[in-house]
Amino acid sequence: MKRPFFWRGVPVLVWSLVVSSVCFSHPNTGVFDPYTFGAKGDGHTNDTKAIQAAIDNCHRAGGGKVILHSGCFVSGTLYLKSRVALMVEAGAVLRASDNLDDFPITPSKYPSYRGTLETNKMLIYAEDANDISIGGRGTIDGNGDYWVKGPYGSPSFSKRPRIIHFRGCQNVRVSDVTLYNSASWVQSYQLCRNVVIDGITVDSRENKDIEKERYADVPGRNTDGLDLVDCQGVRISNCYINCGDDAICLKSLSPDAACRDIAITNCVISSNSSGVKIGTETSGRVEDITVQNCVIYDTRGDAISIISVDGARVERINISNITARNIKGCAIFVRLGGRNRTYRENARINTPHLKDVLIENFQGTRIAGAIIAGLANSPVENVVLRNINVAFEGGEKAELSWRDIPEHVQRYPNGKIFGTLPAYGFYIRHARHVTLDNVHFRFINDDERPAVLCDDVAYLDIRSLKAGATLQTAELIRLVNTRDALIAECRPTAPVAAFLSVYGEQSADIVLLNNLLRQARRSVIFEKPSMQSILTEVAFK
Repeated sequence: MKRPFFWRGVPVLVWSLVVSSVCFSHPNTGVFDPYTFGAKGDGHTNDTKAIQAAIDNCHRAGGGKVILHSGCFVSGTLYLKSRVALMVEAGAVLRASDNLDDFPITPSKYPSYRGTLETNKMLIYAEDANDISIGGRGTIDGNGDYWVKGPYGSPSFSKRPRIIHFRGCQNVRVSDVTLYNSASWVQSYQLCRNVVIDGITVDSRENKDIEKERYADVPGRNTDGLDLVDCQGVRISNCYINCGDDAICLKSLSPDAACRDIAITNCVISSNSSGVKIGTETSGRVEDITVQNCVIYDTRGDAISIISVDGARVERINISNITARNIKGCAIFVRLGGRNRTYRENARINTPHLKDVLIENFQGTRIAGAIIAGLANSPVENVVLRNINVAFEGGEKAELSWRDIPEHVQRYPNGKIFGTLPAYGFYIRHARHVTLDNVHFRFINDDERPAVLCDDVAYLDIRSLKAGATLQTAELIRLVNTRDALIAECRPTAPVAAFLSVYGEQSADIVLLNNLLRQARRSVIFEKPSMQSILTEVAFK
């Protein structure tokens, strides 16, 4: 029996297997190399046809990998197909073409944002595909600067290509790649199921200086970092997202569809709009959502935004273990409104609900405020905030706490909807069953507004509140038309004129229990002396 021949200590047979495994065009490996189909990878030649040929052949062969390596591949729209993994290897770049004709309008069985049966302008598209993925350590470049500054002259949203757009797909995975410099939404997933997005980097932020006006340097281009539209069974993890619009955004465009069963974890986020957002488009249902272990910083909008404004039923939302820094909008923005926009022809508008929200273990600094606000005939319900520690920006005068706050039922919802808030911490209006438990509020710049202001709130629990004040602060907590309220084991952390004030003829059944009020000159002030009977106070012995 002949002994096997060895080279560098390894049997030649093993070396032959290694070599064949990287021979990308080998017909039996399930790996397809666009160079074999004529790609140049030189950063100038349009390689759309070659890459698409590799995808098509991979699909016809029953599936496998299409690998971009060792080059910069310029391309128009690529159509990813079932059982195909598009891999952009480390050092390789897939870059969007700068020719509008390379991104055709594609007929679709699914209605678009505006309800038409088409899809428009994207670099990588898939529809009704199963078992698809995008991966590798390379970069997918949307060429966004060109689309705004180039000959198309800052074209409309419909003429700027997204990087990834998947519709009606199942078993989707996007991992490890860098999505760079998009001209529109970086990635959008509509009506997809069983989606995993893991370890990606989104680097697509114009107007990067957070201390300037939002569009101080260049026009915006709606570069949402990641949009889920009526998707189910989604896991987003270990991602870094720095983008020019909402970073992670959950939407519902169809009144009979749902965005549900979604877990978002271990992400680092910075944005020129909101960090993690439900909405703004909210027609159907958004439910069973968990967000945990995320860092949000240098964000122009709100850190956490939970919205229903187009009739959606939003419920069972869990947010935990969040740190936030330098947030120009709200730390937490919970809003039920009545914009009632439709996205489908002759679509009905559902009866909206926003309830069962749990937010806990949230810490932040340099933040404008926080809002929980529903409508008089449609309140937000069952919101629990626990272990909240925030240093708000502050710096406002007491008279701003008395300004009339318009309802703005139909206005675009964000943390600046009401202007300067009447409280430096939480402003709560039109809500039922709200709990603040173990919350610590303070301000960076002296602020004379109350820490918490509640207006038309029923079944309110405030427990273990510790909040800062100034000598010009009239009260630490103000209740207006608030019923069935329990305020227990709270304390001001600085001298304040009064701990609590009560206003409004609908205020009733208020209990103070074991609050430590040595820093308050007065325990309670009432709008009218006759209101004293609505309050019961039990103090430490």
